Amino acid sequence: NDSFAVNAWRKSLDINPYDAEVYNFIGISLHRMNQVEEALDAFQTAVQIRADYYQAQNNVGYMLFLLGRYEEALAAFNTCLTIEPGYEPAVKNKNLTQQIFAGNISRTAFEIAEEASEEQDALKQIDEYRKVLQIDSTYIMAQNNLGVAYYYEGKIDSAYYHIKKALEINSDYPEGLNNLAYLYKVEANYELAVKLFLKALTLKPKYFAALNNLGETYVLMSEMENAKRVFTTVLDLDPENEVAKKWYSEISSQN
Repeated sequence: NDSFAVNAWRKSLDINPYDAEVYNFIGISLHRMNQVEEALDAFQTAVQIRADYYQAQNNVGYMLFLLGRYEEALAAFNTCLTIEPGYEPAVKNKNLTQQIFAGNISRTAFEIAEEASEEQDALKQIDEYRKVLQIDSTYIMAQNNLGVAYYYEGKIDSAYYHIKKALEINSDYPEGLNNLAYLYKVEANYELAVKLFLKALTLKPKYFAALNNLGETYVLMSEMENAKRVFTTVLDLDPENEVAKKWYSEISSQN
């Protein structure tokens, strides 16, 4: 319960009123409660306390974006990326803000896509993403995610169609490459799947979903040493990654 969490975090500030991380957590909960102005205040307090808190700085930018204050949002994302160059959430948020600010992406399409991404039912996701694409057929994330939703509904041809549409918009879109490779993996076209997973990882080296998918593909190809090497890489970067832990344990038990 986010309301309970906010109250609990605020009580902890009685002990230490200068805890930047607590203000960031409060902001996250307030954002989930759709209290964007209040969330912005909390995130701004976090960065006032700790100027190098790049995660909170990114959150400041995203709240400003949601409020339509695009120039201020871009400044916040730039500050975040000055502190932590390459921080992926800020890179994505900055790009999205630039696209909407320039009129390349419809704000309405973005808002529908955000609602769709939070929907648990694949059929409802399909309806929402189709609405997005009626507004803007070049919205790459909507094309990609619509393909994923079709996959979960067992409509493989439609999944291929929309994921390939995403890659027509940008052939270097890591998420699209990963998802297309996954479809090839499911259909036992392992060599092509491996090539696409590797391309996705060239573009986005710490892409855990693609790394785990690559490792699983090597298992299916009976290339256990390659698989073990991939899962070792994942666990070096993220020791608690459950997928990699499971596969690494299974492979090790076979030796």
